[in-house]
Parts: sequence; structure tokens; C-alpha cells
Amino acid sequence: MYCSPACRQKAHRARTARRVAALSRQRSDATSGDVKPVAVRPDIARSLERAREQIAESRRLCRISAERLRRMAALQREIGNRQEVRATTPMPYAKWAR
Repeated sequence: MYCSPACRQKAHRARTARRVAALSRQRSDATSGDVKPVAVRPDIARSLERAREQIAESRRLCRISAERLRRMAALQREIGNRQEVRATTPMPYAKWAR
């Protein structure tokens, strides 16, 4: 229990600062060449793997979408260069309205 919200916040900031300092020490140790293997819980490892798979799938779908957009633009340019040819002759209004 804290005497005031300010004391609670001060304690929270101190805990956070200690965690950040510990993480920075670990990072500096890792960059100095002493790489220590980190054990990851299996459920977290599965979540990370699923996230990687979903990112890969998202990138694949983006590539497919971009390719289809390029094809569509090419077809539109090709069709735009041709003369418009009607497949059938339109019927006069009076014939089909009866």
C-alpha cells in the first residue's frame, strides 16, 4: 500500500527503470560476443511461429495482388488501344419494348 498516488507512481518508475537497465545489460552482454541461449516457452514459440507464417502469407498475397493489378493494367491498356467492336447489333427500342 502506498501513501499517495505519487509514491505508487515513483515506485512503478523505479521498477521499470530496473527492468530497462537489466535488459540493456543483457543486450550489451550479447553484443560483446557472450551470447547466451534463451529458453522460450513452447506456447510463446508457437505464437511466434504462427505470426511468422501469417506475415509470410500476407506478403505472398500482396505479391499476388500486385501481379494481378499489373496484369489488369496491361489488359486495360491493350483493350484501350483496340477499336471498340460490338458483338451484336442493338435492337431498336420499339422492337424489344412490345
